[in-house]
Amino acid sequence: MDQTDTRRRDFIAAAIAAGGTLAASKDAAAQAPAGGRVTAHILDLYFGTPASGLRLDFYAVGSAGQTLIKSTVTNADGRPPEGPLVQPADMKAGRYRIDVHVGDYYKKAGAKLPGGYHTRLSMEFDIYDPKQPHHLPFQITPWTQSSSVLPG
Repeated sequence: MDQTDTRRRDFIAAAIAAGGTLAASKDAAAQAPAGGRVTAHILDLYFGTPASGLRLDFYAVGSAGQTLIKSTVTNADGRPPEGPLVQPADMKAGRYRIDVHVGDYYKKAGAKLPGGYHTRLSMEFDIYDPKQPHHLPFQITPWTQSSSVLPG
């Protein structure tokens, strides 16, 4: 097989792989619920794994205080096992808060924690368009965290 044939073969293999990925993503998109929802995913950078067994508390925040919407514990993939924190039918515009209980998680996991580590991370954010999906990715260690609110 000469160099041209090798490049052609590699190109065709890449095209087949890309087509399979596109088809799989279309299948996943077709299975995803339509409309707004709130999802979360937590990665533990200290251990280098998804954060399994981490408690999340999700609240709606209003003028009268806060209302617990869901309390859950992450699965082996670092996500709530029952799916989105808020389903499309329950999405409303407003302010929300998520509490991520990292202190309990790291103590249970046996991490050596010096003074000054985070015990609980809280993030408040607003949802303006309840038809838009929102994703809350967290990257955590006992000392630092990275989080955001992403569309989709």
